[in-house]
Amino acid sequence: MSDGGLSGRDRERDFLVGLLARAADCRGGAVVLRGEAGSGKTTLLEHAGALADGAVLLRCVGVESEAALPYAGLQVLLRGTLERARGLPERQLRALRGVIELDDAPLGDRFLVGAATLGLLGELAEERPVVVLVDDAHWLDLETVDALLFAARRLGVGRVAMVFAAREGSAAFDGAPGLPVLHLGPLTDEEGAALLAGRAPDLHAAVSNRIRGLAQGNPLALVELAGALTAAQRDGSEPLDAREIAVLPASWRVRRIFDERILALPGPTRRLLTVAAADDTGDVALVLAAAERVGAGAGDLGPAEAADLVRVSGRRLVFRHPLVRAAAYQGAVLAERTAAHRALAEAAPAGGDMGRRAWHLAAATVGYDEEVAAELERSAELFRSRGGRAAVAAAYRRAARLTEDPEARSLRLAAAAAAAAEAGQVELAATLADEAGPVSSPPAVARLASVRAALEHGRGRAESARLLLVEATREVTARRPATGAWLLFESAAMAWDAPDPVAAARDTRSRLAGLDFGDCPVYRGASGVLDALAGDPVAGAAAIREFAGYVVRTRPERSLADQVRLHGWDMLLGEYRGVLDEAVALEQECRAEGAAGVLPRVLLRLARCRLFLGRHRDAYTTAVEGLEIARDTGQRHLASLLCGVLSALAALDGDEPGVTDPGGELWPGLAPHAVSRTRALGLLDLGLGRYDAALQRFAVLTGGPYRHLMLSVHSLPDQVEAAARLGRGADAGPAAERFARWAGSAGTPWAEAVELRCRALLAPEGAAEHWYERALAAHEGDGRPFEEARTRLLYGEWLRRAKRRGAAREALTVALEVFERTQAGAWADRARTELRALGAAPAPAAAGSDLAGRLTAQELRVVRLAATGLSNRDIGARLFLSPRTVGYHLSNAYPKLGVPSRAALGALDLG
Repeated sequence: MSDGGLSGRDRERDFLVGLLARAADCRGGAVVLRGEAGSGKTTLLEHAGALADGAVLLRCVGVESEAALPYAGLQVLLRGTLERARGLPERQLRALRGVIELDDAPLGDRFLVGAATLGLLGELAEERPVVVLVDDAHWLDLETVDALLFAARRLGVGRVAMVFAAREGSAAFDGAPGLPVLHLGPLTDEEGAALLAGRAPDLHAAVSNRIRGLAQGNPLALVELAGALTAAQRDGSEPLDAREIAVLPASWRVRRIFDERILALPGPTRRLLTVAAADDTGDVALVLAAAERVGAGAGDLGPAEAADLVRVSGRRLVFRHPLVRAAAYQGAVLAERTAAHRALAEAAPAGGDMGRRAWHLAAATVGYDEEVAAELERSAELFRSRGGRAAVAAAYRRAARLTEDPEARSLRLAAAAAAAAEAGQVELAATLADEAGPVSSPPAVARLASVRAALEHGRGRAESARLLLVEATREVTARRPATGAWLLFESAAMAWDAPDPVAAARDTRSRLAGLDFGDCPVYRGASGVLDALAGDPVAGAAAIREFAGYVVRTRPERSLADQVRLHGWDMLLGEYRGVLDEAVALEQECRAEGAAGVLPRVLLRLARCRLFLGRHRDAYTTAVEGLEIARDTGQRHLASLLCGVLSALAALDGDEPGVTDPGGELWPGLAPHAVSRTRALGLLDLGLGRYDAALQRFAVLTGGPYRHLMLSVHSLPDQVEAAARLGRGADAGPAAERFARWAGSAGTPWAEAVELRCRALLAPEGAAEHWYERALAAHEGDGRPFEEARTRLLYGEWLRRAKRRGAAREALTVALEVFERTQAGAWADRARTELRALGAAPAPAAAGSDLAGRLTAQELRVVRLAATGLSNRDIGARLFLSPRTVGYHLSNAYPKLGVPSRAALGALDLG
């Protein structure tokens, strides 16, 4: 075994034994092994492979030179397994074939490939357990990492175990929630001595001490340093080589040993190893075909095998350790590396992977070469069709390096910057945008401005982002009015997040005065947003309403990602039912296309709409699913926003711990967005009767820089209630007036009802009844049961104070029923307190009457789909779960619901 044996790695070895045992028992799981080179990761992987007797064993190794090729790692890992993929949903099957066999462009986003990978692993595990071992995972292409981590986090009850080995500090595996991480630190001195005693029992004690000092607890360094000693050095009669400089890291000392072994090989063998190190497929036939072009052949493998540097296993050539590959590639001079890449490009089979060939040609090119640059550009668009945004950025960047014409180079760098931003590579995107310099064509100007603005916004500099977009709008509108209109819309969105949104909106108007955007709905929509910010809600409402209709009408013309980005602006008008209906349609489209990367944003919108509409259980299950998928797709910002919904729901239920840690076990410690957290704490205080604290929190939301946000608008009636409870009319009046202006421009029944409730709270005691009755009349059919129940609670309290006990009891009883049904525990307790003050004994909620409440969020989602007649496979495709996991949730749900099978689900009321 490499990596120096398993001495000192008992904890990690025991974990792997348990992981594989649990997977064999249908409790799939994954782990990440982290440590420096030589710390024992590869040996632990080999140990896991040895334990996997009888299992399907899938392996791959990340290769630095091919880290920019999309799905390069997945192609190696899943090679030869697609025969078992026939049972996957058609869209997943096409996606997987598109990236593995390259015979079709996959559909949907890159996480569809992750869902397909999960499905394929599940299919393979139907007969035997599956063990996936990935070494040097830090060198995997980003697309493979996304797919494998998505699958690893959703293994559920499948018979699949996945083990990743990565260096410390690898970004893709840093702080990835949902997966356990084992850090392999240096061995203790005692563990190092035991390892040396087992490997080199004839070492003199002083020599052993010296090696342990040089190795710094690195197991591979211990083994290789001891193995490199002469007999005289072992018994201490000859001193150790002074070349072992104590300040070098242990892994570098090991690299030097491998460098020396490779340098001692014959020239043809060294050239063959360079070719093999430049290739990521491990395909012996391809490596040998390429090696012939650099003057080496199959017979030249012998010396490398004899030196224990490589081995041939079936049709694969395998390096003994990743450091050997690094030594073979990095130890070669530039001319040898470029020759190896050119040979691999020439040896590639006709009709094979165009992207891999183009990348080898690029690596073989020094200086400018437009022909190779153009081929890279074509490859970039191929990568885009496969969902490989990081690969698109890398290909365009390399193409730009090979491009002599300044304008063409800038255009390619702009394309690279845009792709890097889409891939979440923020620092790289900023570097590329800076390198692109000035451009002249309107599309390039717009693209670069959008990228730079998005980067500025991500750094918390929304005002700077707005100004970038405004300047770009001025530059392109005369030549491309439609492009200018979209830039204006982006700048209006940035003004929304500026420190002073009102001033930002007015400044945007002033700077762009006189520009002709033509008869463009996008321009009118942007104007509506600016009007709303600048203090003209009526004009803004009309334009936003028109733009929302335009977005709905033109949906088929846009990509799914663009549809999601543009949807929902009419939430500013409080029209949540219309937004909800459109969001449901987008959700269905996301599930049909397997667009797991886009789905969390749609689920966030759905969860917010359902929260605002008082459909709290649905809001909860939606937000939990959104949080799970956001975690599994690495979208931390969206996860934080989804936590804001869960925090608000916990506040309504009086669950104080749930308000402060809404992520729970799904994402421990993830805080909700600051604005959402403030609102949730305000709701909690209001529900628990802590009116002074609630008033202070709502004042922060409604009077500060967040006053234009919908959460601020929703907080205005809450501020009125808290102030009214404290008898502070001076604080309540302005908030009520502001909400009245907004409600008038929105024109929705629920807004009118809540505005009337505010009037009732502020009216003299004798006049309040009139406003409460009008508010309840306006609530009829408004689709906001929770808000109606709040109005009834306040009315019931007023009726009790007015000594109208019967009417008060009726209002409070109806309110209590709604609060219990909507999981609003804090408000339910207030209603019970009022009823007890009337001498009534409120009946507790009927135990077990709420069937949906018996299930977990995941069980409820699965059961609802099963009740429609969908198979486990179809449900799994929609929820990105394996069919086995779906079956597990159903088997848990049946006894909770008191039914024997799925046939009885259709007759149940599941809320």
